[in-house]
Amino acid sequence: MAQRHLAAALGLLLAGSAPAAAQNLGQMLRPDPQTATTKVGTRGANFLEFGVGARAQALAGAVTALAEGATALYWNTAGSAGMEGIQAAFSYSELFDAGITHNYAAVVMPVGQGAVGASFINFSSGDIPRTTEEWPDGGDPVAGSTFEWTAVAFGLHYARTITDRLAVGAAAKYAQEGIEQGTASYLGLDLSTRFRTGLYGVTIGAALNNIGSSGRIEGHAVQRRLASSQAQDQFIVSHPIDITFRTRKAPLPTVFRFGVQTDLVGAPDALLAPNPQHRLVFAGEVTDAIDTDMQPAVGLEYSWKELFFLRGGKRWFNEDRSPWEFSDGMAGGFGLRVPVFGRKLAFDYSYTSMGELNNVQVFSLEFGF
Repeated sequence: MAQRHLAAALGLLLAGSAPAAAQNLGQMLRPDPQTATTKVGTRGANFLEFGVGARAQALAGAVTALAEGATALYWNTAGSAGMEGIQAAFSYSELFDAGITHNYAAVVMPVGQGAVGASFINFSSGDIPRTTEEWPDGGDPVAGSTFEWTAVAFGLHYARTITDRLAVGAAAKYAQEGIEQGTASYLGLDLSTRFRTGLYGVTIGAALNNIGSSGRIEGHAVQRRLASSQAQDQFIVSHPIDITFRTRKAPLPTVFRFGVQTDLVGAPDALLAPNPQHRLVFAGEVTDAIDTDMQPAVGLEYSWKELFFLRGGKRWFNEDRSPWEFSDGMAGGFGLRVPVFGRKLAFDYSYTSMGELNNVQVFSLEFGF
């Protein structure tokens, strides 16, 4: 009993000294009525918010009105409607120079007046040093010295052309994340639309993604067995007690995207001038996620004969208490489209500056059959 009192006293002492120590290390964040409250860090399955495809990432994610084919299944399923032939895509992302990887694979095919597709996302944190109560410095010989946070998501998609200008899309998805013995599962829905205005090559798109359920971490990792000898001080028992920590539920990271795309140069109805060899596309977008501030983004894509592409974009994160600079959120990349044995093969690369988080690099391959 005396040991428990001593531990409690030490805990109170450490809790009371934490603010003073924090002031020596840096500035403490205090409630401010002038600062809007955000829900950063309150959602589960955040890996669903990482964009896919090097083309999209090079345009800073401003592709809700622009995305087509297999990568459109992530951004705006409606963008896959009206396509010709089967298309497949694979995207590999290296996040923040920290051994974190994010993979995306999808296939889509035309069916009647629409298209059906399937998508898969895999996320890995890489190896993380494991620390426990008994091994606070790591090196647990039983549990192992490292663990890995992983996540997967599967999606089934359907898009349909309503008129020659309007398309709609929907997707159902299942997601799971966690560690080896503790995972959370989610069910979600995406709804999207895309409309070609017929005016100066302008297309608008909107998508509401990750509508769905909440999940909580469950499994052996949040279960304990309290031996009878440990329980005797508080409970009169003669057998072990199995307990489960009640983890908090976390909902999916719902996000709404609205985008506009127009041909500045290239198409017959281009805003500035038609051109059979050169094309310049502008894309703009506003992203409003439930767990972040509103983020505008813009992108430009230049193409020569639809074979070689140069891209650039900028996203504004708009997080008041984060040390973002103007160069953070800037992206760039290139792409190649080559016909191979009568089929289309595309390779794309993108680089995004993320400030103190270093950078994000994405490599993509797309196939057309």
